[in-house]
Amino acid sequence: MKANSFFALLTGLAAGAILGVLYAPESGEKNREKIRKAADDCLSKVKAKWEEEVEGEEEEAETEAPENE
Repeated sequence: MKANSFFALLTGLAAGAILGVLYAPESGEKNREKIRKAADDCLSKVKAKWEEEVEGEEEEAETEAPENE
């Protein structure tokens, strides 16, 4: 059920973004620049969150691993 809700959310966001671009009062060049900047910002946030999660899992694995020395 969660996957369906997530898919519906993504579909709604995509539809809203497309309609926003189509009805925007600015030129296409400005809109493309805004979209590119927003995508870059989003991607950098996702990467940072991913790295944070991976580092947390690595630290957790290190503390749980028994020392065989």
